[in-house]
Amino acid sequence: MMIASSSFKLVTSVAALLMAIVSITAGAALAKSMFSVLTPEDVTVLRLSVSAVILFFLLKAWRVRFNRYSLATVLAYGITVAGMNLFFYMSIKTVPVGVALAVELIGPLCVAAFYSKNRSDYLWVLLAATGIFMLLPKSEQVESLDVVGLFYALVAAFFWGAYIIMGKKAGKRFGSKTPSLGLVVASLVVMPVGDSDSLSQILDLNVFLLVVVIALLSSAIPLMLEMFALRNLPTHIYGVMASGEPVMGAIVSFLILGEQLSLLQCLGISAIVVASIGVVLSPFSSRKTVQIEL
Repeated sequence: MMIASSSFKLVTSVAALLMAIVSITAGAALAKSMFSVLTPEDVTVLRLSVSAVILFFLLKAWRVRFNRYSLATVLAYGITVAGMNLFFYMSIKTVPVGVALAVELIGPLCVAAFYSKNRSDYLWVLLAATGIFMLLPKSEQVESLDVVGLFYALVAAFFWGAYIIMGKKAGKRFGSKTPSLGLVVASLVVMPVGDSDSLSQILDLNVFLLVVVIALLSSAIPLMLEMFALRNLPTHIYGVMASGEPVMGAIVSFLILGEQLSLLQCLGISAIVVASIGVVLSPFSSRKTVQIEL
């Protein structure tokens, strides 16, 4: 009975994580579909604000009490959440969702390699760099990617790496309420980049409902699914599965947006995903005590 119960928890946790990945990538694809009506900056403001409201009440974040140090920690954490989301959305305006997700993986990968004592991890970073090179625009390619969009994805990767470091510190202090606090700060940080006239379109019922769906798909739903998965999945299994997010992003964005990738772009994504999995599967004994969750 114990074995059957353990196996059931493992299977349901894997299913929960897969649904979380589909939810996140679908949210990104739907957000991109709004760029014909709103700018990436406006969508970021609306999505973070709605997500903040939902999680603030869902997780009862008003119960948190701050001191000077904890306030500084949550502010830094919120800034990383804002940067990660803003630059990712700015990236997918001109770059396919799957490609942007792959480039964004460079952030966690570099953080993991930095905290590693295993020199072979730097080979994985080199492989990831090779993957980015494959994604760079080539003059002879019709499907060449926008270099500015790729740059934004790299900036998002930087903020994702910083998010992991600051999220660990904030998580120790605020526990399960950390995401809601980070989203509140993030929504306030990005508010100035939104256009007030454009943001007024949220008064349109269709726009409002779509923003709510994106907020649920990108934050509330995957957060709850990942919380369940993390309680029952070993860290390395979680990391390997999360590393496949760019592949799922490419599939979902093809189904929703009709985005197609060239063979070289698929190879570039594959190189980054393999590099990320390689770092995750590096011997745990060769790492410092900092755990990295993708």
